[in-house]
Amino acid sequence: MAHTNRVRVVLGGLLAGVVINLVEYVTNGVMLKADWASAMQALGKSPEISGRMIAVFNVWGFLAGIVAVWIYAAIRPRYGAGPMTAARAGLVTWVLLIFLGNLTLSSLGIFPTRMLVIAGSVELVEMVIATIVGASIYKEEQASAVRSAAA
Repeated sequence: MAHTNRVRVVLGGLLAGVVINLVEYVTNGVMLKADWASAMQALGKSPEISGRMIAVFNVWGFLAGIVAVWIYAAIRPRYGAGPMTAARAGLVTWVLLIFLGNLTLSSLGIFPTRMLVIAGSVELVEMVIATIVGASIYKEEQASAVRSAAA
């Protein structure tokens, strides 16, 4: 029985995180920048993005990538290796990290629904592609290799 290769989960997750962070920058930092600024001003917050906020967003992107590849590794024995399984893992990650959060924010009326729908739609595609990219370098350890390394 194969074991989860934690090193490959992290490496694949970091690669997925690069994709996530790039798409997030283009979506939220360029396309929706004015919308986010208006929404933040309406909340009485500064419309400017601070370096601390950028750092937090980037760390979130890398952690999301690691979670996505970890989910891929977890479901791979059931669905098989490959891009379709990675796409499933990306969809699950999107539901857990994006959709549910946006649903909550939308119901609270904190941010405009239009903005959340645009960002969430882009993030669906982003998360699936990022997971496929990150999962492409994932390989499982074989139990015999783990046993011989432990000896």
